[in-house]
Amino acid sequence: MRDKSELSSHVTVDQVAWTSAPHYPEALKRVVRWNTLIGGAQDGFAGVPEKDVRMGVLELQPGGFYPAHAHPAPEIYYVMGGRAEWTVGNETFIAQPGMAVYHAPNVLHRMVNTGTELLRTVWFWWAPDGRGDVLQADIDLLEPMPQALALRDAPT
Repeated sequence: MRDKSELSSHVTVDQVAWTSAPHYPEALKRVVRWNTLIGGAQDGFAGVPEKDVRMGVLELQPGGFYPAHAHPAPEIYYVMGGRAEWTVGNETFIAQPGMAVYHAPNVLHRMVNTGTELLRTVWFWWAPDGRGDVLQADIDLLEPMPQALALRDAPT
């Protein structure tokens, strides 16, 4: 990790810590992770500081389930690798490399990695009309982890 004096206009994925939401169940934390490369200015942030956008990489393990969730920030994903059954609102489709997916503010979305490879995406949030508060909101899970996945991913 770089210290604050080294922040600049660029960052690589290996310079920023991977994370998950602290309030997520452990089974979910084992299958989904992300990092924020651009956006944020909290102490210890190693990415490029920017107050009106957030951008990073998200990974979902093969067979992983990211339950339905929503947040007030609009979001775009770009699928770089893997395959997922993706739901946005009432539409479900197969997302694969080269596909861009848009989530309007507060719209339910979910991902299930249906392939045998890691699902690897770039994600991007922004502050519509300069409303930076939407970038600070928590991600609310709208459904639990499926019991079968929670049990499968439980520590032995």
